[in-house]
Amino acid sequence: MALTLVGVFDEYTQAQQARQQLLQEGLDDASVRLSSSEEAQRSQGSGEDHRGFFARLFGLDEGDSQVGDYSEALRRGSAVVSVQLQDESRVDRVSSLLRQAGAIDIDRRVEQWKAGGYQEYRHDAAPYTADQAAQERNTFKVMEEQLKVGNREVELGGVRVHPRVSEQPVNEEVTLREQRAVVDRRPVDRPATTAEVDAAFAGSDRDIELRETAEEAVVSKSARVVEEVSVGLEQSERTETINETLRRTDVDIEQVAGDASLDRSQSDSSLSDPSLSDAARRARQQDQGTRTPRRDNF
Repeated sequence: MALTLVGVFDEYTQAQQARQQLLQEGLDDASVRLSSSEEAQRSQGSGEDHRGFFARLFGLDEGDSQVGDYSEALRRGSAVVSVQLQDESRVDRVSSLLRQAGAIDIDRRVEQWKAGGYQEYRHDAAPYTADQAAQERNTFKVMEEQLKVGNREVELGGVRVHPRVSEQPVNEEVTLREQRAVVDRRPVDRPATTAEVDAAFAGSDRDIELRETAEEAVVSKSARVVEEVSVGLEQSERTETINETLRRTDVDIEQVAGDASLDRSQSDSSLSDPSLSDAARRARQQDQGTRTPRRDNF
């Protein structure tokens, strides 16, 4: 399976050195291609489609996102070495050689461009001049990260209330009464009294009827509200401490000492210069006496 490795270099001489080392490692001359920003500009000037050119240059598809990054690097004056490999076992060695030769981290460089306002590669953007490229590489951008804490709503779960009917057997005891007719006939042998005789014959057509009764269980049910369930949302607030690390780039500046004897001789000669007035000579002597190395942190 063919692989493509691409190294981006700030200096053309670094790219040349990287290509030479790759050839010394036994890579084929046709598989190691060195491209400069001038070559890319000539291809664009000839009317060739820029994405097609860079895609063929790097051995990538035209829709690959890296094509635009490498194209922007060339536009800004960098040089590119593209390596076609047929053997995956040589990937680590080739990558190591490219890094040792000075290949930059293209992802980090793109982040630096974006910090300066870069969005994406535009084929109609003017290429950098040599002075612009040198100025950008010699410019250190002091950057610091800023913490922005917001909030977003996440779903933690919830409550679903669903009414249902359940049945429960109930046992109750009730006392029921019954009334039954009882006929008690007793044999008697005694003389009847006159009142009993008169009552017996006078009311011979009188009937006595007794009604038997009994109680039975009567069941009735009534519904009562025994509980109320309300569903709603209760809002509360809490304070959470966010622990994060913010990064900042600092630039340390210090002057490098030169040849002390040369500086002293030049200072002495300048102080003894007859063309200087006494006031100018004293001013220069005072200025040289107050110079000290400086170290600034931005």
